[in-house]
Amino acid sequence: MSAPQLYLEAISRSDGDLKRSLEDLTTEELRHQPAGPGSNPIGWLIWHLTRTRDNIVSSIAGEKSTWDREGWAERFSMEGELPRYSPADVHTFDPKDVATLIGYFTSVAEQTTKVIGRLTDADMTREVASTVPGRPPQPVLGRLGVILNDNIQHIGQVAYLRGLIRDHGWY
Repeated sequence: MSAPQLYLEAISRSDGDLKRSLEDLTTEELRHQPAGPGSNPIGWLIWHLTRTRDNIVSSIAGEKSTWDREGWAERFSMEGELPRYSPADVHTFDPKDVATLIGYFTSVAEQTTKVIGRLTDADMTREVASTVPGRPPQPVLGRLGVILNDNIQHIGQVAYLRGLIRDHGWY
């Protein structure tokens, strides 16, 4: 099994966990901050991990992001410069609804499969620009590691928050 194949297997499993954790949630539950003001709501966590993934995958592919290419900014009413959320204002993010949030995630996941599916083991050492201004380039492998870490960390948070808000749900 190649490194890209292994990566796609791992990310596919965490993507499935994300989708199961969202089943039957309401828009209000996506916005809820169970730990109080300044804590991350489920909707923001999903948007954040999706935007991060979208930016990294597009930089690896050398293409425009799914966000830009498919008009997700309009769907989220976030045209123009995207905000850099802080704990003080994370509650202002509007996930719109589960369908919009999961639609964006699914589109980025499909693009991830296409881009990573074209990579070879030799591509893993190719340097790509960071998506954060001022940070040095990293090898593709390092950028993919960021996505996988974000997925695992934030999807675990989403599952835990779901349990606090509603019920255990899907295990």
